[in-house]
Amino acid sequence: MRASSPASISEVESTEPLPPFEFAESTESFAVEPPRRRRRFALVLALSIGLPLLAAGGVVGYLAFTGAFAEPESPHLTASQADRIDDEIAEREDLLSQLDGRRSDYRTQLTQWNQSEQWARDFYADAAQPTAAVGNPGGGAMPGDDPYGRAFLDSIGATDVSVFFEAGPENCGYTGSGGGADFAYAGGCFRAEYPNTLYMAWDPQAESVVWPIFVHEAMHWFQDEKYVQATYLAEFAGIDASTYNERWEADASCRAVYVYGMSIDDYVDSSSPCTIDGWYEGWITDYLTSLGAHLTAPDPATFELAETSRP
Repeated sequence: MRASSPASISEVESTEPLPPFEFAESTESFAVEPPRRRRRFALVLALSIGLPLLAAGGVVGYLAFTGAFAEPESPHLTASQADRIDDEIAEREDLLSQLDGRRSDYRTQLTQWNQSEQWARDFYADAAQPTAAVGNPGGGAMPGDDPYGRAFLDSIGATDVSVFFEAGPENCGYTGSGGGADFAYAGGCFRAEYPNTLYMAWDPQAESVVWPIFVHEAMHWFQDEKYVQATYLAEFAGIDASTYNERWEADASCRAVYVYGMSIDDYVDSSSPCTIDGWYEGWITDYLTSLGAHLTAPDPATFELAETSRP
């Protein structure tokens, strides 16, 4: 059944009902107006929502007008507070600079250490042999019970090293000319390009100093066997070999004296006297360190400014 509208409806004359679901058509017409309640409700709802929004807009406008949404003013600092802030910023910038410097130093030293290790391996692997040029005036064997130095060389671990009897210019220690009435020379040389060779030459009149010179040259082999990486690291530190060559020579003679029992007098009149009082094992590396060489693998901890700043 349809609900009647609350709007006014013209009265009609009732008739008797016909059978169910059938109605007699009215003889008079009437007008039906659409309901206004829903429209009135929509209008009220719109007004209910619109009025608060209008009020809120007024509040926003007022707040904007009064500056409530303007950017806050910078805090007012005293001179001491401003100075403190500037000091803190400068201190942190200085810390970052120090950290960058330490990190760079560490990486540089690590690169140099790795490179020097590789160079040392290449040096020890070199088996080049020299070519004879000028024969030894003193002959093809040293005087004494160990004519080729084999027993002594084997005793110090130089099993691949041999004596090369050569008086040519590659023998940097020999300056003789085969002997003479006034002077007799004996000399030896250890050359880095031939790490398994000891040069020896002497004038016949100088046989008494041949053995001390041979032992001195064998000590040069020992130095390079143990300290060649240190020489590369010294070079990285800007230390030229000429800076420590005299001490290097003295270290070889002192090792012959202090370790292998040679007389210190055997080297007094040589170009490489033992002039290191109280010589000890490792003296030459301590000396290179004193010149500024870094002879150990870099430890990150030593580059720290604080425990948490490891590069």
